[in-house]
Amino acid sequence: MEAFYAVLPVFLLIAVGAAVHMTDVLPENTGAAMGLYVLKLALPVLMLHILSGASRLDLAHGGFWLGVIGAQMLCYLLGYAVDRLFSRRGTGPAIISGLACSASNTAFVGLPIVAGLLPGNHEAMVVAGLAALTPNVVVIMAQIRMDCLAGSAAWGDGRGRIWKLLRLFLLGNPLLLATLAGLALACSGLGLWQPLDHAAALIGSTAAPCMLLALGFDLRQKLVLALRRNGGHTVIRQAWLLLCKLGIHPLICWGIMHLAGLPSLWLGVGVLMSATGTALVASVLAEVYSAVPEEAALTAVLSNAASMVSLMLFIFLLQGAGCL
Repeated sequence: MEAFYAVLPVFLLIAVGAAVHMTDVLPENTGAAMGLYVLKLALPVLMLHILSGASRLDLAHGGFWLGVIGAQMLCYLLGYAVDRLFSRRGTGPAIISGLACSASNTAFVGLPIVAGLLPGNHEAMVVAGLAALTPNVVVIMAQIRMDCLAGSAAWGDGRGRIWKLLRLFLLGNPLLLATLAGLALACSGLGLWQPLDHAAALIGSTAAPCMLLALGFDLRQKLVLALRRNGGHTVIRQAWLLLCKLGIHPLICWGIMHLAGLPSLWLGVGVLMSATGTALVASVLAEVYSAVPEEAALTAVLSNAASMVSLMLFIFLLQGAGCL
């Protein structure tokens, strides 16, 4: 029952967001504005607060990075290869399938789950915060590949291409900048000035509820998009994507971390973050590049809904193994 009570509040808030969106109580752009607030301010400030208080030893677990990122890369390649071999729809849809299998909803679902399951555990939040950054690896890789498919005009040449990469993925990414600042403060041992740290904690405390409400808004919009057309939304394909994302992905992560001999808490939180549903950025990229957007939207809705069950299952398994 502990797993159920840890997961249920998160999905209740998501349901509230979807219900509010259906009733038109708030303006249509509320979800987008709330999501922007989270991504541009609340979540970066939360990451700065969490990471600035970490120790150097907290950041030295190489097996953690290998497990989380390695599992994502393997599942991305698996999803891509299966789509190319069996669906034969071209490179764009295969890239989106790879993202659906590998890009976890770590920030919007994983962080609140860990905070609710292990309240007051700073080390657990450090692990969760680091894991929340890792989907950027497969997302950036997929976006660059999509841009290459779109042609050289999408990027330009030489210095223009390098500048666009820098602007998109570094200078235009407050979460990454806040993470780098937090890591610098942690490695230097300086930490944040205490009043500033308290202010950051207050702003960061708004991240979880706003994230979940915004996710509820967004998932309902994705569902509307998914129901626009039914073509290509086969039961077999969706079942495979859910199996890979919610089952195979966290199991691969668990196996790598176990072989790496990670501390139990790092293994448990890392696996739990990997067991979340597909990040919504996969469906956003599908829309931007016109690569099976309806299917990607349906996968986002189904995987995040089904992750309520998979997360409870993995919490139960991890607690049984003494990892949480």
